[in-house]
Amino acid sequence: MATPHPKSLDDAGLVEAIIGFDRLTSWAQARQAELLAEFARRRPAESAEAAQSDTATVLSRYAADEIGVVLRLSRGTAAVRLMQAQRLDDELAGTREAWRDGLLDARKVRAVLDATVNLDPVVSTAVQDRVLARAAEQTAGQLRAALGRAVIAADPAGAAVRQERARADRRVAVNPEPEGMASLWALLPAPDAVSAFEWLTRLARGMGAGDPRGMDARRADLLTALLTGRLTVAGPDGADAGQVPMPGPVSPGKPLVQVVVSLDTLTGAAEQPGELVGYGPIPAPLARTIAADGVWKRLVTDPLSGALLDHGRTTYRPPAALADFVRARDVHCRHPICRRRAIDSELDHTVAFAGDGGTTAASNLYGVCVHHHHLKHDAPGWSVRQDPDGRITWTTPTGRSYSSDPHDYRIEDGPDLTAHVVAEVERRRARPPDRPPPVADTGPPF
Repeated sequence: MATPHPKSLDDAGLVEAIIGFDRLTSWAQARQAELLAEFARRRPAESAEAAQSDTATVLSRYAADEIGVVLRLSRGTAAVRLMQAQRLDDELAGTREAWRDGLLDARKVRAVLDATVNLDPVVSTAVQDRVLARAAEQTAGQLRAALGRAVIAADPAGAAVRQERARADRRVAVNPEPEGMASLWALLPAPDAVSAFEWLTRLARGMGAGDPRGMDARRADLLTALLTGRLTVAGPDGADAGQVPMPGPVSPGKPLVQVVVSLDTLTGAAEQPGELVGYGPIPAPLARTIAADGVWKRLVTDPLSGALLDHGRTTYRPPAALADFVRARDVHCRHPICRRRAIDSELDHTVAFAGDGGTTAASNLYGVCVHHHHLKHDAPGWSVRQDPDGRITWTTPTGRSYSSDPHDYRIEDGPDLTAHVVAEVERRRARPPDRPPPVADTGPPF
């Protein structure tokens, strides 16, 4: 396929060509998945025992060998590709269709597959249908967060069981790294991990602006000192050689975690996901445990918009309450593709306070990571606009605009979705549905 030479394109044309090839890649990968599904149909299991020996599907145990050798894949990787293709041909057919149309890329498709791998096929379809409408506009990280909420909303009982099983697998491990380094890795319940990281951050900030180390290095050194017994409570003059004086944490009385939970879920009347600020969706039982067991901060949301309720200030530097509010409202950096936590980010005035008359109010503030803060102010051609409804629109140097909506704390269609899933599971178990016909190929998506 002939394409113009890159040097003959202006900036806007270059971006359009980049988008076109991305869509072409998605179309080709989706078509290959469709072919893999057809191949799997032509290689049924030799017997019930053979099928059960490797997978729970009705796929020949030798099909992966045949695909593996032609694609130069290991047998295990080929088996995964075949099983995923089967799921994309059945309960996740809508995902494959969006992939074929260039609306999703391979990372997003993998996110849908991974999030639904342990679910009943009917629940998988319900989760897929819930997230696909916005998936094209999201990054893979944003889609994974949406999938997490959808999985909990569609199967709250199962989510609680899986969370308890995962908690039993908590552990700490050491892994070797290059150049004389090693990583100390811990798998913890989300509230404990968020609390520990927040406390390390407060201690690191308490070391003061004069400390030449970055925040990451400070946190690492503090963690080492805490776990090896070298952290003392004495000041620098009273510390023994080789010991690290205890820094004073900033904001020591503030809650370490914030949980957003609806009143009906808090009382047990509903089982909608809670939101652990700085982490993401969590099952209702865990949200209730956090609310009942620790110092927590109740955040009120608007039942109509799903956004955190507003309040304002007029000084240049946001007071602590306003800063906390904006960070909890935004959840992440408000650049459209950034997943950096707002709780660790800076606050920026959309309309400059000095010169342009911008106010220090929630309607003129947003959370932004250091990189994207510099992007707005230092990179030529970028601009940011904040609308009254909280939407923030970023415009690129080529004139393209991309929006970031305020975080929606609602769990849309939660109870109705759950009831629908339960009813559909029972219906299918009573009478298995026929396999839908394959989707006809319409060619590349442009």
